[in-house]
Amino acid sequence: MKLRVPAINFKLPSYTKKWLLLDGLGIVIGIIGGLGAVFFRFILKYIKILFFDILLPLITINVGGFNIGYMFLPIIGALIVGPVVMFFAPETKGHGVPEVMESVALKGGEIRKRVAFLKVAVSSITIGSGGSAGREGPIAQIGATLGSFFGGLFKLDPQHKKLMVVCGLSAGIAGTFNAPLGGALFGMEVLLRGIGLFNAMPVILSSVVSVGVASVLIPIALGEEVGPAFIIDVATSWNPAELPLYIILGVVFGLLSILWVKGFYLIEDVFDKLKIYPHLKPAIGAFFTGLAIVFFPTYGIAGVGYEGIELALVGEITLGLLIALGFLKILATGFSIGSGGSGGIFAPSLYIGAMFGTAIGMIFKIVFPGTVSNWTTYSLAGMGALFAGAAQAPINVIIMIPEMTNDYLLIPPIAIASFISFFINWIFMKGTSIYTIKLERRGVKIRMGTPFILELVKNEEIMTKDVVTLQEKFPVSILELYFEEHQHHGYPVLNEEKKLVGIVTLGDLQKIDEDERKNKIIGDICSRELVTVKAEETVSEALKKMNEFDIGRVIVVDSEDPNKIKGIVTRTDIINAYRIASQNPALSTL
Repeated sequence: MKLRVPAINFKLPSYTKKWLLLDGLGIVIGIIGGLGAVFFRFILKYIKILFFDILLPLITINVGGFNIGYMFLPIIGALIVGPVVMFFAPETKGHGVPEVMESVALKGGEIRKRVAFLKVAVSSITIGSGGSAGREGPIAQIGATLGSFFGGLFKLDPQHKKLMVVCGLSAGIAGTFNAPLGGALFGMEVLLRGIGLFNAMPVILSSVVSVGVASVLIPIALGEEVGPAFIIDVATSWNPAELPLYIILGVVFGLLSILWVKGFYLIEDVFDKLKIYPHLKPAIGAFFTGLAIVFFPTYGIAGVGYEGIELALVGEITLGLLIALGFLKILATGFSIGSGGSGGIFAPSLYIGAMFGTAIGMIFKIVFPGTVSNWTTYSLAGMGALFAGAAQAPINVIIMIPEMTNDYLLIPPIAIASFISFFINWIFMKGTSIYTIKLERRGVKIRMGTPFILELVKNEEIMTKDVVTLQEKFPVSILELYFEEHQHHGYPVLNEEKKLVGIVTLGDLQKIDEDERKNKIIGDICSRELVTVKAEETVSEALKKMNEFDIGRVIVVDSEDPNKIKGIVTRTDIINAYRIASQNPALSTL
């Protein structure tokens, strides 16, 4: 008698197949992201050689001990970058991350393919010619473009295509800074909030694989040893008695982060208002950056600025010069990027934080010599605290700064300073960051990485356009007919020129005795204190005003003529707006 062995029908569930596909794509993106990071650094290295080793000796002009030739290098670079950005890919302008955030929030992860190639070109020229900018913005946009490409290649739905964009961005940053956890957290914290474990795995895999690829190729392609971004020759330490000082440091850097963000966008606003050809604006900004480089050519004002950070960490910069360099880097970065150049703001943030952090550490050591063992830890805490406040991303820097220095004992002081700075900035900036302000000016409001769904729908999309209005000279008695016929609780009031002058509600009518109604016109009882919103503003602004003034409707007016009515938004319309947004898969969060 033969035993019959039951057949085992093993079949993977569909969600497991999806998980394996996403993880597999995460690994592939990590490989290509690592290659992209090395390629970008390779191009950047040789463009810097072209400008500083080949071109600079040809234009050297010594005046009073200063080489004026330094001033012309970023100008030449900007004259190349300006037309490329203007005519081929405007989204390569600036620091790159806001464009990726917009893609994730509104476009289902869709990024034009040409962006990666052109971003390499314009960013490497901006940085390599002496422009004050960092590598993270360009490599983030390059990696995100790769992620978008693979998401489209495998026909992923918008939700998972956005995840691939995050994988690409994280892989690029991790490979560039040799920081696998920091790269992953940058993508998850800056781009997204509340990402689940299922979706975190591809991002982490991309980052780790990217670092592995970059570690193998960097010695071959660049002839450089792979190690921490900053080599600290002096010992770093801290003790519990210093914790109140790190709280003070966090408060100071919270305020400094506001100055950094406001200063950056103030410069950008000035350039936006300049009435000249847009492709010439980067050259004007480069002039001011170059002027600073002339006086401080070896202190990291030019380019990424790591050499300046290393000088600060080993104590080779005086207290007064540290403060001056911090402010100069703010201005130089604003002029380089805000004028229309291309590059990131992470490295400049580290530089500014290191200068001010070192200065504060030196002051603390003078005032509290028995408590402060050394000021280098304050330098590194300052680096983390400034970016935590400016980017509203404290968790990322708590891990990334120790990764970049290979010193994980720094986590407690960096954590305290970063969270305090984050909180101070959040109070005054209301959750906006150096990355999100650029999007808010386009009408896309993102708070701390996650867009509020009603901030993605505009009033003009859901407002009632055929508004029932009343003339201010109509008798009050006609109101009863309007309330009974149209069933609305309020009506805009217009004058003879059909200009908006007020609003009348059922409550206004009920305040008037029936005998008095015969002798009054609507203009006598309507409210002249209007609560209005603009058509291009988001629905969240309408909801905010309804709650603030405890009203059930707001009038939508023309942006150029506040007395011209375009529509009306009610609470019912807002419910409809939420339905519209939630049904759009490109607007759903991970």
